[in-house]
Amino acid sequence: MTDLAVKPETDVEIDAELLGEAQRQISATSPEAVINEALRRLVETERATRQAAGEALHRMVESGELTFRPLDSIDE
Repeated sequence: MTDLAVKPETDVEIDAELLGEAQRQISATSPEAVINEALRRLVETERATRQAAGEALHRMVESGELTFRPLDSIDE
C-alpha cells in the first residue's frame, strides 16, 4: 500500500447511516478510518479473487483440461 493520501477534487456523497453503521461494526475512530478499512478490504478481496481465478486456470492447464493452441492449427 502507499502512504500517499489523495484528496478528491470533487465532493463525495456518502450515506451517513451506512457510514455510521460501518463505523460501529468495526469500532473505527473516524469516518476516514472506516473508508480506508473498506477500501483495504475491497482491494484484498478483489486481489484474492483474481489470484484464485489465476490458480484455477493454472490447474486447468496443468491437467490438460485447457490448452492454448494457436487458432490456425484448429483447421488442420
